[in-house]
Amino acid sequence: MLDHFLVTWMTTAMRMLTVSKAKATFSGIARSVVRSKKPVIVRVPNGFIQIAPYELPEAVPPVKAGSLNLLPLEVDLHNRFGDSL
Repeated sequence: MLDHFLVTWMTTAMRMLTVSKAKATFSGIARSVVRSKKPVIVRVPNGFIQIAPYELPEAVPPVKAGSLNLLPLEVDLHNRFGDSL
């Protein structure tokens, strides 16, 4: 069971909205969350949801060909399943 007092205490610094308000102004709320980096809590009938910014990780460059030394077992796994492992 969700402790309403605990949730309220933990989210006092966050903006709280109802579902109706969030649906009516979603694009504005989304832009505000991304700009301010502060999440927004939306109260739904069964509890709460959070709209929070997501930071994309930096791209990792691919490994240069020939720089990995695979064990025979690893080569066998790659040959059977492709690069899905």
